[in-house]
Amino acid sequence: MTGIDYDCAYCGEHHQGTDGSQADPWPALGFRRPDPYLDLNTRSRRMSAQATDDLCVIERGTGSDCFVRAILPLPIIGETISLEYGPWVQIGVGSYLDYVEHYDDPHHAQDYAGQLATALPGYTNPLSVPVQVITRGEMRPLLVPDSTFGHPLVRDFYDGITRTEAELRIRSMLLPAAST
Repeated sequence: MTGIDYDCAYCGEHHQGTDGSQADPWPALGFRRPDPYLDLNTRSRRMSAQATDDLCVIERGTGSDCFVRAILPLPIIGETISLEYGPWVQIGVGSYLDYVEHYDDPHHAQDYAGQLATALPGYTNPLSVPVQVITRGEMRPLLVPDSTFGHPLVRDFYDGITRTEAELRIRSMLLPAAST
């Protein structure tokens, strides 16, 4: 396949012929909100939820559901690059409060237990995958799936995917229908 062209939501520029290298990186496949937030009706979102590009809390009668946006890299087999997803992960209230307290701390390094909160295209039931949420200072946290959990996403995280598969996933996410 040839390089991938895309309009970057982060920098606002058009990137042409990207090949995943450091000089011409692919776009991260991001998700605007966690799935439980998207499942709420408009009234419930206004009354019970707060969300930014990196943090989300949904107040429930039984407590709060807390989410953070993170990075999930899938290595490309035989290469030094990866395909990056930007999914949401649910963490406990105590972990969320600790994360928010240290949100702007460039030296904050902490691990939290979490559960994916974004359905990644191409994977059946990825929300069941338990992950470690590893903070990295001011960068979005890194997700590491539980290596003992039997799921294709876990296999892809540890064994990698082909370049062709990565490019197909990127292209499918860039389709106009994928953004509506």
